[in-house]
Amino acid sequence: MVRNARSLAIIGWVMVSVCALAWAQDLVFSAKVDKTTVNLGDPLNLVITISGEVSGVQVPPLQLPEGFVVLARSQSTNFSIRAGAMERSTSLNFVLVPQKAGAFKLGPFSLTRQKKIFQTEPIEITVKKPVLPPHVPSDGERFTL
Repeated sequence: MVRNARSLAIIGWVMVSVCALAWAQDLVFSAKVDKTTVNLGDPLNLVITISGEVSGVQVPPLQLPEGFVVLARSQSTNFSIRAGAMERSTSLNFVLVPQKAGAFKLGPFSLTRQKKIFQTEPIEITVKKPVLPPHVPSDGERFTL
């Protein structure tokens, strides 16, 4: 009886470990923006997130449609341990500024891990001409960024 209970415990532990390893192997790849309609010259935040098992991931350079400029870029990484498996999440943050009005597609963005390609859905962005032209300070006038 004790032997059967011990065997069941070992089998249960092995199954939990295998499930945890399989869960840790998953890769989640996504892209999102803070707004899908923006005025010409106003910043737009793009966040590309890679989470799960990210070892061996190859991210190609960011490809943007003509008419967008990268104003700033940052990266953040988070680590967590769940069910005994370590998970890492990396976010690539881009501040984009549209230079032309119109309808644009950001993405789809892709990455490769172990010869498998992961791809996000494209994001539709509408860039409108502003109603009023931006205020440009005259010489000597103070302004704050």
